[in-house]
Amino acid sequence: MKKKSLVLAISMVICIPGIFAQADMQETVAMIKKNLTESKEKIKNYEWIETTTTSYKGEQKSVKQNQCYYSVDGKLTKVATGATTDPGKTPGGLRGKVVANKKEEMADYIKAAIAKIQTYLPPDAGKIQQIYAGGTVTIQVLEPGKKFKLNFPDYNEKGDMLSISVDKVNQKIMALAVTTSVDNPNEKVVFNITYSDLPDGTQYASSTILDAQPKEVKIVIENSGYKKAAGK
Repeated sequence: MKKKSLVLAISMVICIPGIFAQADMQETVAMIKKNLTESKEKIKNYEWIETTTTSYKGEQKSVKQNQCYYSVDGKLTKVATGATTDPGKTPGGLRGKVVANKKEEMADYIKAAIAKIQTYLPPDAGKIQQIYAGGTVTIQVLEPGKKFKLNFPDYNEKGDMLSISVDKVNQKIMALAVTTSVDNPNEKVVFNITYSDLPDGTQYASSTILDAQPKEVKIVIENSGYKKAAGK
């Protein structure tokens, strides 16, 4: 009888952490979805400046700046500002053609990489729920009872990973991390997004850094200068 009681007690001790982890995951997923849904609507009341800096082999190549806002039909609109700089002139002759082709190749890659980033920003609450319901989400404890990281595999495509770090106490998203590919499934790229919040609780991606090591390309996108849009 004592042996059976001991086995039962040990089993309960083993199961309790799993139960708590599952409860934490369920509550955290619900918080993430609520935050994403509310912030997606609130951000439409703002306008801001988006600055994109691209580097190749450690050398800065261009800086592009857009004023961003949502039009009356709810679409995100970006207008280039005078702060945009281009990579400079291309030399002439055969060498110039080689350089021009390389620049065009890199420009296409950078355009595709930025477009890929936008497919994750902001994460879609519906996809979050779908992956969670599929039972493939894992949770990492960053700070017991306070901060967690949830991993959502195959978020956009097979083999990619979206990780969301959250501050559960303050009900905020802290950061995103994405592992995916741009033009070659065998060449993985990583981008990390830092989240910030506005006075009304709206959360947004304040900084995105994409490090495409296979191409020696680095892209940094910063969003700043948020203010209420005219008429909002």
